[in-house]
Amino acid sequence: MKVGSFSPAQTKTVFHAMAGDDCSLHHDLEQLTAKQQIDHAENQMLTAALQVALVGLGKPADQVALVDQFLQSPWQSLLQHYYQMFNDMGVNPVALDGMHYLSLAEYYPQVALVNSPADLLNLYMVSGSNAVLHKSDEALAISQNVNSKLHFARNAPAAGIPVPETQIFTKASILRGEADSFFSDHPNGVMLKILGLAGARNVLAVTGRHDCDTYIAEYDDALEVLLQEKLDTQRYTEMTVDLTVSDTGVVINNVRKLLFDNGKWVGNYFGSEIAPSPAQRDVLLAVGAYARDQGHVEEEGTNCGIDYFIDGEEIIITEINARWTGGLFPAEFLRQLAYSGPAFAFFDTVPVAELQQLRAFHRAALYEPGTQQDFAMVPMGFSPFPFLADGDDQLVTWQLVLGDLQAFVQARDKFLSAQAMPTALVIAQGLAE
Repeated sequence: MKVGSFSPAQTKTVFHAMAGDDCSLHHDLEQLTAKQQIDHAENQMLTAALQVALVGLGKPADQVALVDQFLQSPWQSLLQHYYQMFNDMGVNPVALDGMHYLSLAEYYPQVALVNSPADLLNLYMVSGSNAVLHKSDEALAISQNVNSKLHFARNAPAAGIPVPETQIFTKASILRGEADSFFSDHPNGVMLKILGLAGARNVLAVTGRHDCDTYIAEYDDALEVLLQEKLDTQRYTEMTVDLTVSDTGVVINNVRKLLFDNGKWVGNYFGSEIAPSPAQRDVLLAVGAYARDQGHVEEEGTNCGIDYFIDGEEIIITEINARWTGGLFPAEFLRQLAYSGPAFAFFDTVPVAELQQLRAFHRAALYEPGTQQDFAMVPMGFSPFPFLADGDDQLVTWQLVLGDLQAFVQARDKFLSAQAMPTALVIAQGLAE
């Protein structure tokens, strides 16, 4: 098999193997700080939801490596429920015998032992933890560079890519006061970024040196810290896009608007009205060409996500993610369903005690091909690692809502308690304001 990170729409057969690879891209997993260890473990557990989604997005001839936690009760039954929903929605999922259950602790070594007939072994990204599969120092170096916030900050301006004002300091230089002028020049706030973790765990808005010193206290003095002008979210709209980068060119796969609540990301919005202007498209495609020039390219196509801000025709690029992104999964479900209307993708929580009610809600709200629905749900995945919150075990679920989100929330109230799917309510309230 050819090993790498490939774009979703493949005619070749694919073995999807994706775990929490972000941290091992820039860090030795044996040398993590206490906080990094917790963040890495949480990311790995959340990534299990992506594995369920890959079952739905894959072709019947494809294969998927899932963590063996899915074999435990009640997760195997719930996984079978999701599998039936994928079939009912008409997305033609991976065949049951193409689902492999592997230990999370030995995930990639066990993937290497699977005798798969697939043409491609598809990774979330080329990283240190999956080196047993790609076995390429060159591929790892390319992935480290093109996914590095520091590398992008140093090289994007020379490539003509518009970025916020940015400077890079070491922890030691910040403690010596050498970044004080940067903070004073940006009284509305600064974004602090360091390498190594997914899901904004390495990105923090700080108002001054004290916040910065507190956040970086656990790291050694040589840590490189990126400080970036915080853009005014009252003026700019935060967006993200997925590009497909191949030998023959760069194309836009999907565009989505990021949804926030009190500065915290809560989901993605898809809709035809948020398409970039021609001038903005040119900039986004130029960023894809930049990634390709860095070596991020596959003959079969590979994904490159871009975070950016817009104000009218203005566009500012904040970072690139040369890998699969969280938003790529719902975008691919929308493509397979041939749905082009408004859609909302978000993670949420449901008390484990309400699993039966959740199943009933799924069945009542499920997307039905060829029918007119005010709203519909596309359940994409769940994590078989519940966590304790407010005295109850909580299940993390991942879903798309097509159409009227307010109607979805009202329907939720007929099946689930007020403690279930709080993020859906937050997003709906934000739309109403």
